Parts: sequence; C-alpha cells; structure tokens
Amino acid sequence: MTSTSRAPIAFAVVVTLAAPAALAQARFDFYARGPYRAEVPRPSALLGYEPGEFHTNYGNMERVIHAIAASAPDRVRIFEIGRSEERRTLYLIAVSSPENIRRLGEIKAQTARLADPRATSPADAQAIIAGLPATVWLNYANDGNETAAFEAAMQVLYQLAASGEPATLEVLRNAVVLINPAHNPESHERFVAWYNAFGTGVADHAALEHDAPWGMSTNNNHYQIDLNRDALALTQRETRAIVRAFLDWHPQVFVDHHGQTTQFFFPPAALPVNQNIPPQTNRWMEAFGRGNAAAFDRYGWQYYVRDVFDLFYAGYWDSWPALNGATGMTYETDGGGDLGLNWHRDDGSIVTFRDGIAKHFTASLATAETAAQSRVERLRDYYDFRRTGMEETRREPMKRVVLVPGTDPRRAAELVEILLRDGIEVSRTTAPFTSLLAHDYLGGGFGGRAARQTFPAGVYVVDLAQPQKRLAKAILEPAPSLDADFVREQLARRARNARRGEKADREGDQFYDVTAWSLPYTFGVEAYWTEDTVAVNRQPLALGDGEDVAVGLAPVGGASGRARSAYVFPNDRNGAGALAMALLTGGYRVAAATRPLRADGRNFPRGTFVVRVERNPESLHDSIGPWGRRFGVDVTVVQSAYADSGTVGIGGEDVVSIRAPRILVGAGEGVSDTEYGALWYFLERVLQVPFTPVRVSALDSMRNLDDYNVLIFPNGSPGRYDDELGTDGVSRLKAWIEHGGVFIGWKGGARFAMRSKVDWTSVRIVGSDEDSSVGDSGAVRDTTLAADQRPGPPLVAATAPKGTEPLDVPGSIFRATLDRSHWLTFGYEHDQLPVMMSGSNFFRPSRAGANPVAFAGDSLLISGFVWPNNTERLLRNTAWAAVENVGRGHVVLFADSPVYRLFWRSTYRLLENAMLFGTGR
Repeated sequence: MTSTSRAPIAFAVVVTLAAPAALAQARFDFYARGPYRAEVPRPSALLGYEPGEFHTNYGNMERVIHAIAASAPDRVRIFEIGRSEERRTLYLIAVSSPENIRRLGEIKAQTARLADPRATSPADAQAIIAGLPATVWLNYANDGNETAAFEAAMQVLYQLAASGEPATLEVLRNAVVLINPAHNPESHERFVAWYNAFGTGVADHAALEHDAPWGMSTNNNHYQIDLNRDALALTQRETRAIVRAFLDWHPQVFVDHHGQTTQFFFPPAALPVNQNIPPQTNRWMEAFGRGNAAAFDRYGWQYYVRDVFDLFYAGYWDSWPALNGATGMTYETDGGGDLGLNWHRDDGSIVTFRDGIAKHFTASLATAETAAQSRVERLRDYYDFRRTGMEETRREPMKRVVLVPGTDPRRAAELVEILLRDGIEVSRTTAPFTSLLAHDYLGGGFGGRAARQTFPAGVYVVDLAQPQKRLAKAILEPAPSLDADFVREQLARRARNARRGEKADREGDQFYDVTAWSLPYTFGVEAYWTEDTVAVNRQPLALGDGEDVAVGLAPVGGASGRARSAYVFPNDRNGAGALAMALLTGGYRVAAATRPLRADGRNFPRGTFVVRVERNPESLHDSIGPWGRRFGVDVTVVQSAYADSGTVGIGGEDVVSIRAPRILVGAGEGVSDTEYGALWYFLERVLQVPFTPVRVSALDSMRNLDDYNVLIFPNGSPGRYDDELGTDGVSRLKAWIEHGGVFIGWKGGARFAMRSKVDWTSVRIVGSDEDSSVGDSGAVRDTTLAADQRPGPPLVAATAPKGTEPLDVPGSIFRATLDRSHWLTFGYEHDQLPVMMSGSNFFRPSRAGANPVAFAGDSLLISGFVWPNNTERLLRNTAWAAVENVGRGHVVLFADSPVYRLFWRSTYRLLENAMLFGTGR
C-alpha cells in the first residue's frame, strides 16, 4: 500500500551496528514461543522450507491451514466465505480456546446483540460483555504482491493453534482470532509465480527479480481492481465475500497487513481521520500502537507512527472497519514483495523477506494480546460506537437521506444494493410524503438552504438513526470534513514552496487518496438530505441471495408485444447503451435519433435508439425482449412510422445508423494497471461487449487494425505511449482515425494525443507549454498508487508552480456543464453533471472541435479539497471532455476517468456514447 510520493520522512538520526544479513535473520525464531503441541505440524515442516526462504503459493497455503486445523480441531475452525474471481476458495479461520470454539455460534449471536443498541440496553450489554471474548480479525494479502503478510498468516495460525505459552493461552481465552490468509489470491499468485521463477535472492535494485513485467506485480485482483479501495463501492467478488463475513462476525479489532515501507508502520494513523470516526478510536489506536511498540522494542526494530497512512477515505480496509465500530488499522512491513528475498536499504544494510514476515508475525500477536488484555473495555466501546452514533443523529442536522430513482432506476438500485450489502437499513416508500427541511445535493449539498420538498412513492429512504449511522453518513454525506490542522499544514507547505526558487526541492502535500466520494454524486442519483424525519409509509428492503441483488430492486425491462415498425428505447439509463451494443454485436442494425423523436403518440429524447423491423432479421422479435430484461431497459413497441406531430419520426433523416463498436484497448508498459482494470471490468462485465487488449508497442504492426473502429488509451504515461508507438505507429493510427476510427483517451492517455509529435488535437493542458510532454512524469496524478510501489525520496523536486499552473487536486468533485446538443451527451436530461478531477490535468478547451462537458461559471466545487486562489480559478472555462473531428473519425478526450474505480457510474454513458457515436466506419 505504499506510494512513491508518500514515503515517510525521517528527521532523527539513528546509529546502529550493522550485521550480516544471515546474522540478522538468525536473531528471530518463529518457534520460540512454545512449548508447542507435537501433533500440530509446523508450516516449515509441511512446506519444506523456513519462513522467508521461498514464496508460498496458494495451493500450498491451503495444505498448511487444513493440516493445522485437522491436527488442532479443539482450537481451529475453517470457514469457506466465498470464491475469488478466478474461483479460488476464500477462507476465514477462527482460532480460540476449546471452550470458545465450542460456542462460536453463541459468541456470534451475542456480539450481534451488541451491534444493535435499539434491542440491547446498556445493562444487557454489560451482562453480555462479562462473558464474551473479543473478536479480532487479522487480514493478510489484501495487496497480494506484498508477500510477507501471506507468509505471516500461516505462522500466526500455527502459533495460536499449537503453542502452550501462557501469553498465547491468555489470548485464546479472551479472544476469537479470525485469520483471513489471503484477501486477494490472484494478486498473490501472479507475483509469486513470477518471483519463484526468476528470483535469485540478489539485493541489487537492478536485479530482474525486482522488476516484474507489467501486471505481474500489482496490488490488484483478477480485473486489476485495487481491493484496498473497493470497500466503498463493493464491486468485486472478494470484497463482497469479506463484507458478508465481517458483518456476520462483527469484529472489534481489524488489522490489514501490507508492505513495503522503509520501516514498519503501525497506528496511530496520520491525519486526516474521517470525522465520522469517533474520538475513542484514536485512543484505541494509541493503545494498540503502544502494544506493538513494546513488542518491537524488545528486538530493537525500527518503526514509525502518525505519518503517511491516514484514515480518511471511506473505502480503505482500515477505515471501512473503523466506520463499522472496529479498531481498524493498517500495518506496513519493510521486507518482501518487490523487495524480494533481499534488498539493499539506502544505508547499505539489507532487509530480508524473513524480516518482513517476522515483523508482521510479531505485530499480529501483539495486537491479539492487547485486545485480549482490554477485552471488556473494547467490547464496551464497540457497543457505545453505535449507541452514541444514533444519539448524535438527534443533535445533528442531517437525519435522513432520500434517493430518487428518476429515469435510471437500475442505477439507483445499484447504489441501494451497496448500502444493503453494508448492513445499512434502507426502505422504499409506498406513498408520497413531504419534508419541510430538505436539502438538494446539487443545490448546495451541506451549504444550501433547506426547502419544502414532496417526494413520490417509490423513493428510497435511509434514516441515520440506525446502528450503521456512522458508515451510512460517511458514504452518503455530500462533503466529508477534513481536519483543520491537516489543512493548515498543507497550506503552509504550499506557502513555503512558493517562496523557494525554481530549482529548489519542494515539499509534497500529504494527501494519500481522494478527498470526495459521496455515492449519490458518483452514481448520478437525485438525492436530498433532510433535517426532519416525518412519518413515512414504507417497506424495509432486505439483501437478496446471489450476486446481483439490484435486479430485484430495479424494473425488469423488456418489450411488451411485437412491433410492426420498430423497437425504440431512450438512451436515458446506463443499460441502454449496453443493450444497443448487444444488438449490434449480435448482428442487428440499430439507429439513433439525433433530435427529439415522436413515435406512436409518444415523445422520446435525442439519442433514442431505434431498431427498425424492416431492416432486421425475423429473429429480432425473439431477441430484443430477453436482452432488454438482461440490461434492465424498457423497450417500446412501435406499430407505425408516422409522426403525428413534430418533424422527426422513426423513418426520418435525423435517425442515423450506428455501427457495432469493435474495440481495441491499449495495455502494457506505461499504462496504469488499475485504470486498465476498471475499463476491462466495465467492458466485460457491465457492457458485456467483446474487446481486444493489445500492447501499445504492437499497434504499429497489427495486420488487422482496420478490423477495429474504437481505440482506447486509459490513463498512463504520455511519453511512454509515444515511445511504445514510435513515429510510424503514431502516423498509422492517425490515418486509421482519418478513415473513421475513434480514439478515446483520458488523463495520460489524453495527454498523449496532445504531444507535439502526435498533435491529434488542439486541446492543451493549462499551465504547460504547447508540448504536452512537459510534466509527463508527475503532472498526471494517479490517486490509485503508482505502478512502482517501492519507497521514494522524501522531497519532491519539481518546477516551481507559477500563478497560471494548477496545483494537484487530491481527488475532488466538481460541477460540470453539459452541451446537450452534442452526441457525446445523448441521454443526459440535466445541464449539470458531477465529475471527478484528480491531479492537474486541466484541459484548455478545444479550438478546433467541441467541448461537450466543461466547467463554466462560479462555484465549481461540489465536494472535496481545493487549493485557494488556484484550483477553481484555473479550472473555470476549461473542458472535462472534448471531441474533435479528424477526417471521418474522432478524437475524444476526458480529463479524468469516466469509469473511475467503478463507482463513478454517472459518467459511464459518456464513454458508451463515444464508442457508439464516435465511429465513422
């Protein structure tokens, strides 16, 4: 979970005596905390090697945990909690005393009672706590290429299952320890397959083993989705499985084990801390930090606290548990992963894989010991977390959130699905109701005035006076608050930088991730929060079985009847584009209305899809209904082409044919793996449309390039895109565009098109010169972490920011204005759209083309952090999306990702429109 721009800054000088690597390893004995039960096999005996000598693959880990569980059934239970995307079994292992193991069901039930203060009085809670062990969840291999965590999980399991040490027995009596050995199996398997094949244990940074090929050493799952950011949107199978298990067990402590930093990190966390997390969380982080420190100090190990790793973004696997009442913590070790078996530190000493495992092992046990020793207090605070959260709602203005399905009920249902998966209570109204104090999210969020608002039947209601209040507020509130001290420090750093000369080293900001993520904005769902909670007729919603519970909430879709003239469906919801693509790739002919349409006495908006009966095979009648249901789209059956009013009927000249997208996606070196992954998932799982990923360097030699009409470059290095293509490749692609292809790029992929040697567009970056190669290495901020995860220098050397150069925006939400006459915005019914901006990728508007999504007017910020007298001033009158004609084709550029982390659903349609309407072949 490390980032090159977030390396810790050490100001103290520590002098230690250097020792050979072999001697340093010999200091730590994994099997020194016995005596051990002879019948329980050691992991090293099962694997044939000692910890840190080799990387264990998933299958061998399974052998180890099952062998230990079989030999220690009185202490260990293994639960299968799901399957990964590549269908590996996900495990949760419970370890405790024989007495606790026999009553696991009772322990879960009693802990669940503590999680609902409405049903459990303080007196009842105290009685439950008296006889209840704490539940401690130790989470490993979230970022599977941070391999010390995976190995440590097996060692911790053995210690708890086999040891007769008094401290270990005390943990087992007072705690149920849950071990998730591999949060992210696919990330781990890719990396260890690479490293075991090529690793030689060389510490030299230039060694092959420290430089895995693209995609082989990433934090990400099968789809290259960063699971340590997915706890917000819950898009991946692994995330959903762990959330289900978490809400089943209700742990009071949750530790997510990562790597590789220069020294070990454990909490207290750095600022900022999410303001929905109560102050007692800081007290607990301090307690666990001191427990870890005591354990590390026994070995003289170095570590740091309160730096780099914050607790702000609601989708981390420390903040999400913390918002559920656990003490959520991230631990970062200093060995393993890309650092391999051995790695030279900057002072010439060597950190080993074994070192990284030993420190995670030690921190895990210290955490369990602290939890066991403070069992009563931790359980009491767990109960109070929810009780006080509900009490706060009575005093706070924000008491209820109302979500209006609007024209895309399926997208609203997808948002509700996330809430239900989070254990948040949601109901659907059965009659209209009126709030006297309602705040429109787009009318000012927290800052706008309250107004009277009447809501129809069928809206979703989330009352915050519920046990999951803190989590619900954190992911739904319009704008999360930043710590004032943290903000002051960032402004002070900016001021100091401004006083330095152009060639001076500069202080980087301390933002670790995005500062805004409110799901009603990212989903584009009409939303209000209210200061009152008037009585409402409603039905509570429950989470259904299976992966796709949103289907049960949204309209079924489909066609009612058989058309004589055409089947028509407006492009007013995300599923419409997917249905159009399914029909096109299925061999059917589809057209779209470029102006408002009239058919069978009904009006349809511009962008409406028209599937004419006379131009399609007879099988259309049998296919379109099931496909409509598949994508949740209501298809209108039209019997006559006659327009009874207006000028555009289904047979009009303004109903134009569209072509099936035949999609190429740039991949390989220089491409952001997470941005590629989000696009991969979107195309394969959301749109269900085929595409071909291709190395950028291979595009110039593709014999069948003309078989495709869409090329997408996700975020990446503009210079690397250019280098991989070469001059001939750039020329060939420009000719391909001129003959009807559409090039789509965002962030670094868009900046590639602006480079002087490419020059496919008149769009340029605000604050840079005309050559967009300026700032290639750093101006395109990627808040999903750099591909190279190794720690970097503490100071950032860069050109001094000038008054006309935007400073990096740490992921904020802005109000964009749509040109609703342009085909890129087909299907959008409002003039404004919340969009993400991260980094300093501000587009000067296109001079040669159109700017269908732009920043106009004042008050652009909706949510998140901006730099005073910089961000909004320089963002004003820039473009978020630009389109230029190049021959018969188009270049479509986005300032940020339209599929950002798969929770930015409101901009999906812009990308769909670019693929459907941008082609000329």
